[in-house]
This record gives sequence, structure tokens and C-alpha cells, in this order.
Amino acid sequence: MSEVTFEELFRRYMSGALSAGEIRLFRSMALRPENKAKLSQLLQEAFDDPEYAEHADFDAGEMAEEIMMKAKQSEVIPVLHPARKPIVARSWFKYAAAAAIFLLLLAVSWEWNTRKRKNPVAPVAQTEQGTARPVLILGDGTRIALDSAANGAIAQQGSAQVIKLANGQLAYKQFSQENTGLVYNTMQTPNGCLYQLILPDGSHVWLNAASSIRYPAAFPDNKRMVEVSGEAYFDIAKDDKKPFIVTAKGMEVQVLGTAFNIMAYADEDAVKTTLVQGAVKVNAGRVLHPGEQAVLGVSGELVINKPAMEEILGWKNGEFNFKETNISTIMRQVSRWYDVEVKYEGDMSGIELSGIVARTATISQLLKALELTKIVRFKIQGRTITVMPYHEAN
Repeated sequence: MSEVTFEELFRRYMSGALSAGEIRLFRSMALRPENKAKLSQLLQEAFDDPEYAEHADFDAGEMAEEIMMKAKQSEVIPVLHPARKPIVARSWFKYAAAAAIFLLLLAVSWEWNTRKRKNPVAPVAQTEQGTARPVLILGDGTRIALDSAANGAIAQQGSAQVIKLANGQLAYKQFSQENTGLVYNTMQTPNGCLYQLILPDGSHVWLNAASSIRYPAAFPDNKRMVEVSGEAYFDIAKDDKKPFIVTAKGMEVQVLGTAFNIMAYADEDAVKTTLVQGAVKVNAGRVLHPGEQAVLGVSGELVINKPAMEEILGWKNGEFNFKETNISTIMRQVSRWYDVEVKYEGDMSGIELSGIVARTATISQLLKALELTKIVRFKIQGRTITVMPYHEAN
């Protein structure tokens, strides 16, 4: 990698051919003063392509400055490209470059984007991320909307106070050692919302969109047990005397102190537990090691594999991260995040995409970028998105 040129990295970046390490190298090289003009020139060459004349009103120099500013902040510069092989290599690069440039623009600044574009794409009504709200359900069924709750103690559950922290997280503080019995709380995140929770033992939980976790306000002396639906990332406080157990859609994960991700959405055909660090035992049998994933399918068979960790943890890091991902899997994630219904027309089999897209993008931005690959096209009717092969839609 020491002899590779910035221009070569740029072209390979646009076509999605860089590894994670090479992407970091590309970003660091983009920050060098001598590459500022080069970056502007490369962007301008892509914008000059007649096939993408709709982007001609962008100033490549300004965009290059914005990209470098984002690189300094270590933000994701997203790329999107079709995973299947192109028929013509040159036309493939043009499609990939157009999609990548479009998404680079989105990551820079939506405000700047709408100011500079002549014909900005209107977002689907009320489908930008972050519009839905998380809810805490207390033991007696009381529902607390956490976005409108004031910071500080918001409820008392058994021997614990429920506290909303200044950073928006939820935590539990024991004020008595008296055994008041188990009182269960449930945290729910609807479509388009993430939330962080600190459990009574100090374990941290990140909940993905359309997910929930049920847990006691104070754990008993012998074990810590919670139930999850949807997707959650755990960073478990170590306690050798009190094993931590997560149940989700037929899978049971036992841990002492570790970090792992579990995905158990009702509309997915498998439950997946992916270990980041430490060790877990799945269904009282197989022990996972860091980087391994246990997959429990509808047949009940447990399969162990090694997935791309950056793809599994993309949601927690604020991005969609696809690696040769089937379009239906992509659109299920889109549906949860933007709270839309997805339908399909035509033969969608074999359509796979790879890339990284910031979750701060609006749905219209994301769909437009997908269309620039000339692999898929979308029809928007209210809150319903119809997906179809690109050429069948023309």
C-alpha cells in the first residue's frame, strides 16, 4: 500500500474495492494539502460525465473541503455499489462512481445539499429517521415517553429508582436492599429510533429500531435474565457469581462478562448472536469465541460462522453497512429505520449490494443513491415503497 497513488485509491474507493484499512488510508491522504486540488479535480471529472449532468451544479472544490472536514471528524464517508459483476467494466465504474459521489454529498451536509441542488429530491412524507419515540413500560403497565420526560428520577420500581440521565440514557439506582420481589420493566424502541439503557447491574444495552428488552428493575441474587426482541448490543458487567442470560426467539445466550450483538426480529428467518469480546455459551452448548456468530434457523439447527463484524455492528455505529447483502434484507432494515412499507415487483432474485451509508441520510437520499447503481428502481406512494429491477421499471 505504500506506493499506491491517491488517484488509484479514489477510483477503487468509488468502486467499493477498498478494505477497511485502505479506506482509512484514503481518508488520511485526503487530508494532505497536496491532495486537496486532486480531490476536487477527480470529483469534477465525475460530475462532468453527461450521464450525470443533474449534478453539474455542484462546486467540486467546496465539496472536497467538506469531505476533508468530515474526514477530520472521523465521520463515515459512505459508498454504495452493486455487488454482482458488471457486464461492462467501464460502465460499472461510472455507475459506482455516481452512486458513491451522490452519497459522499449526502454525508457532507444535507443543508448544503438542498441549497446547491437545482432540483432536490423531496423526501417521503415523515419518513426521516429519528421521528419515532422510545417508551419505558413500568411494572404496573404505565408507559413513559422518554423523549418528553425530564432528567432525573422518573419512577420508583421496587427497591430501585429509574433515572433519566443528562445524556438521554436510562439507568437504575438501588436505594434499598430490601427484597420487594421482582418488578419487570420493558424498554421499547419503535421504527426509526435507537436508545441506550444501563441495566440495574451496570451492564450497557444499545437497542436498535423496532426492538424491546424486558428486565427486572433489580436482579435477584442467583442470576441476571433479560428477554429481547428485535436487535440489541450488550456490554455486560462481569459478575462471576451471577451469570447473565439473554433469551430471544428460541435462543438462550449465557455470559459472565462480555460484549455481543443479538438479532431476533420477527420478520427475519434466523436468530443471530455475534460475539465481539469475551465468551458466551449458546443454548447451553456451543461456546462462541470473538468474531464468531451463532445462527439459529427455523429448523432449529444451530450453525456457527464468522461474519463481517463491521456489517453486524453497522447500526450501532450509525450506518447501514452492507456486504453482498440481498436487496430484501437491505429493505427490511430500511423499513424499520424509516417506518415504511416495502413491496416488490418483478424478479429481484440475485440482486445484492455492498456499501456503507450513514443513517443520517433521508430515505429519499438513500433510494436515489440505490437507483444510481442502475440495478434497482423505486416507486413511492405515500408511505409505501415498491422495489423493482431497474430496467423492468423503464
